[in-house]
Amino acid sequence: MDLPPPQVTVDISVGERIGQNYILLSKIGAGAFGAIFLVKYEHGNIKKKVAIKFEEGLDQFTFLHNEMVVLKSLAGIKHFAKYYQCGIHKNYRYVVMELLGPSIIDVVNRQKPYKFTLSQSLKFGIQGIESLVSIHDQGFIHRDVKPGNFVIGNSVETSGIFYLIDFGLCKKLQVKDGVVIKPPQNGNFRGTMRYASIQAHKKEELGRNDDLMSLFYIMIEFYVGKLPWLDVFDKDEVHRLKENFRISDLLINQLPKQFLEIERYITSLDYIDEPDYEKIKSMIRQIANENKIDLDQNLEWENELRNGRKT
Repeated sequence: MDLPPPQVTVDISVGERIGQNYILLSKIGAGAFGAIFLVKYEHGNIKKKVAIKFEEGLDQFTFLHNEMVVLKSLAGIKHFAKYYQCGIHKNYRYVVMELLGPSIIDVVNRQKPYKFTLSQSLKFGIQGIESLVSIHDQGFIHRDVKPGNFVIGNSVETSGIFYLIDFGLCKKLQVKDGVVIKPPQNGNFRGTMRYASIQAHKKEELGRNDDLMSLFYIMIEFYVGKLPWLDVFDKDEVHRLKENFRISDLLINQLPKQFLEIERYITSLDYIDEPDYEKIKSMIRQIANENKIDLDQNLEWENELRNGRKT
């Protein structure tokens, strides 16, 4: 697996009040760029729990600023957290958003043998594509599509919805005169090594096709249980294994044939190409039909919640 990113230390304590209406209850998580807390919001008779994400530094353009811009553009769209407000506390910028969770990593880890069923993998794939359609329609590339950036809703009504989060690495599509153009120069490696596309390993500018390839790798991992480059830490070796994966027995012979078709289609796309998202969703539905899977049925954890059991 990928080595975990270094975590920043945030000098903010549980019980601390943020502004007039927020009280920190507990830390949800932390990463290389900041930390996120469970927060109680109180205003008059209104009381609810939300999430606040902090990032140290007051520079105008930060990862958190990027996150705020993208969240605002996705307001009211399915598969994305609601944006509430932003502000400054001490030496930190913060963004207040809808509370979601648990992560799909947590969901997978409580299911022995620690992977999704084919039905769950296909439903995730459909919804994952829907989330990418929405963010791409707003003109952004996510650039870090990975399991840790997907969560489910935290209520009975939303527990069957997958949400895409964490937009700090998002970048605008390059568009000139209404036409998508590929930047002339390559950049640095972006994303998470296990799920990064081959183009990411080549340090090419990442496009919509690269987000889709990362999602495809997640689907494979969730269904099979692991990717062939699990526990490989050298970027060049992971790149080589991904190139070989295209002709691997796993992809060609062991998985439903549509997985190979999806991989071939995504690989055929370039930065400037607008993906045919419905084509990929149709291939996923073909897998479901051939395996007599009803994609409209509730996910297992939805039924647990509806029956009053703890997720």
